[in-house]
Amino acid sequence: MLVIVGVSCKQETLTTAEKKIYPWFVYKDGSSFKDIEPVKELVNSISVFGNPPKSFIDECHQNNIEVYHAVGGNEENINTPEKIKALVDSYVNDCNTNGYDGIDLDFEHLNPDVQDIYTGFLELTSQKLHAAGKKLSHCVGFYPALYQDEKTKMFHDPEVLARTCDLVRVMCYDMYFAPGVGNPELKHRDDCMGVGPTSNFPWTKETMSFWMKHIPRNKLVMALPAYSNDYAVTGNIKGRQIYQSVPDSVSGVLPSPTWLCYEKVNMYLYDSTDGQRHLFYASDVRSTEALLELADELEIPQIGFWHFGSVEPQMWDAAGKWKTK
Repeated sequence: MLVIVGVSCKQETLTTAEKKIYPWFVYKDGSSFKDIEPVKELVNSISVFGNPPKSFIDECHQNNIEVYHAVGGNEENINTPEKIKALVDSYVNDCNTNGYDGIDLDFEHLNPDVQDIYTGFLELTSQKLHAAGKKLSHCVGFYPALYQDEKTKMFHDPEVLARTCDLVRVMCYDMYFAPGVGNPELKHRDDCMGVGPTSNFPWTKETMSFWMKHIPRNKLVMALPAYSNDYAVTGNIKGRQIYQSVPDSVSGVLPSPTWLCYEKVNMYLYDSTDGQRHLFYASDVRSTEALLELADELEIPQIGFWHFGSVEPQMWDAAGKWKTK
């Protein structure tokens, strides 16, 4: 007798218990846990730039929110073994003294020639933090050189990141780095300095597809923008980032946006109070909803925002629906 057994090839979908939201939080004068209070049930972890008091970290912990300390750096910080050891020891002391759950490394745009040194730095940081019961997170981007050749050497080795880090936060923004347009001081950056949105659907999909080849899904955070790109396009083109979803300097009535169906981004063409015509590429609730759908499509369990203070209420609502979907 022939028995036919049906086998489903459908992938398991993410459960609501697996979905988590990990924004960055910029702590400054006047900041407090009250900023987080309205969405505390949605936030699982924050990475803090700045130096909050221990009471802020304790209050996060009381509300089941994990806290990383976000720290930056450059080649000079790690150019000798002595500097590396002192830096790593300072991370461990910071966590132990202030109660952080881990360190979030935001080293960006370093020279690829330092990759071997950076590998040693990551290995020592991971070893000492883990020995202290703390975690290691790292921010990564997706820059134009990688569009040409996925084997392009970066200052960090993706395989080392996968081995040493507990989280890898993929910055799905600065697809176009607006402040770099016409700014000679920023020409050292490896972002694309043309005219366009800070993020869009197909580029984010390409970005996450690249990092999914190197980092396990459960370690990935798909970090979304909560800021927009604005360009003066008459005369010399000049760009800037605006931490809101609509233009802030409109002369007359703001026209309705145009939905770019391929990019899944709203674009405004408007007259500014500076006397110039502007193009504004919005990061708003509609583009956020599209990127959250992409997170589900790619089965990415953790999303984030740069940064907490500019996530609008409608965007939080969209993130909450995504988390409980």
